[in-house]
Amino acid sequence: MLFNVSGMIQEGIGATREYDVEGALKAPDGEPEPVHGHVKLLRTKSGVLVTAHLSLSEPEVCSRCLKPLMEAVSVDFEEEFQATVDAQTGRPLDERPDQDAFLIDSNHILDLTEAVRQYREASLEIQPLCRRDCKGLCPRCGRDLNEGECNCDSTVIDSRLAGLAALLEGELSND
Repeated sequence: MLFNVSGMIQEGIGATREYDVEGALKAPDGEPEPVHGHVKLLRTKSGVLVTAHLSLSEPEVCSRCLKPLMEAVSVDFEEEFQATVDAQTGRPLDERPDQDAFLIDSNHILDLTEAVRQYREASLEIQPLCRRDCKGLCPRCGRDLNEGECNCDSTVIDSRLAGLAALLEGELSND
């Protein structure tokens, strides 16, 4: 998601541009993820303020039953991209931008890719679910409990008393 902001920078502080975005973002697995939404650019004293409202579809895995799912992710952010060169002369600026700032390159290209990636990661569910009432997998046999019950013993033993339970089972088998 590249934007050439050279004309906007020449116009001066307060210049704006608005774009509808339809594109793809490279996912961590290398597959392109569709991205769509709206981006507004506003020229500031030190660069360009980007206001973005984007929607993505993120491939995920249910944290309970491990089935694949597509998670709809809404990414909204406002970030200032700082210029690295003087708009009039093309020379590098004497004052270097903050090392963590998003930058406009020396050709006046503003690349939203890294900002969208970072905000996407922050917006993802920590434990995505295929549905709210997902029962998950049986911890003993691994059966998907959404498809039906399993035949495992469902007696719950407090892990702090497991040693005593084992002794009790040994006494019962000696009788």
